[in-house]
Amino acid sequence: MLKFIFKIGQLSIVPALVLVLLGLRQEQDRVVTLKRKLFEQYKESVQCLITGTSHTLNGINPTLLPVKALNIAEESKAVEIDIEIIEKNLHQLPNLRYVIIPVDYITFYFTGKREGSAAKLYHHWNLKHGFINTYSIKRYHVFTCGFRLNECNTDDQRDTIMGYRPEFKDLSKASADYRLHKYQRKIIDWNEHWIDTSCAPMIYKRMVNFISMLQQKGIQTILVTMPVCKPFYGCLDPILLNKNKQFIDNILRATKAKYIDLQINKVFEADSLFFDIDHLNDKGAAIATGIIGDAF
Repeated sequence: MLKFIFKIGQLSIVPALVLVLLGLRQEQDRVVTLKRKLFEQYKESVQCLITGTSHTLNGINPTLLPVKALNIAEESKAVEIDIEIIEKNLHQLPNLRYVIIPVDYITFYFTGKREGSAAKLYHHWNLKHGFINTYSIKRYHVFTCGFRLNECNTDDQRDTIMGYRPEFKDLSKASADYRLHKYQRKIIDWNEHWIDTSCAPMIYKRMVNFISMLQQKGIQTILVTMPVCKPFYGCLDPILLNKNKQFIDNILRATKAKYIDLQINKVFEADSLFFDIDHLNDKGAAIATGIIGDAF
């Protein structure tokens, strides 16, 4: 038995070494996503950066804002990643005047560690230090990427000009059974993979320091709560919703950030403005972007 195990170990050395070498090669900074390409192309001229997850990726159209804007939001993107992107590149953003940061149901509780995508995003944006150091061994590309993380992900090729990803489905046409299933599944997924309440104080402090730094440089922060459809909002944990309100109120007191709560806007009670239970479609995004644009 010991000889068999030893033999297996010997045979695995070569493929393991190949995977390690491939991973080390991937450590090199390479611009492999459309989102990063757009950022590199426009960062010297852009005046507004839209950050966040798929809620802003699908929900804010930069071409409808009154200034030159770029949407750098990506699916499953923790707020700390956007903060590190801007901090690292601030000296190459000479015309930046506004940063839009979503403060949604999950913002203060999501680091990406349990969901898994954050490691990929850190590597795609060449963020080798900062918050990624808390990942321990996962911060090294060789242990997180390989083929599993799909470096040349083609999903972002659906983004249109300036990083916005429009969707055109109409939630109001979906069946009640479909919606109920989606409500239940989304809450389970968020609780299992996205929400870690122990991270909230750290994320809150990070945001306050970041917003204060931007203000010192004459850059205005606009906080936005993106809407979810009204029935789904009723499924959210009222304790977390109340904590979110306290965090937002504290940020507004500590900084001079502006805040827009689209969830309370009655126009978004119409399911026809959503393509699924928590994402606006193109029609809803146009309305949301118009409201946000009035804050400039």
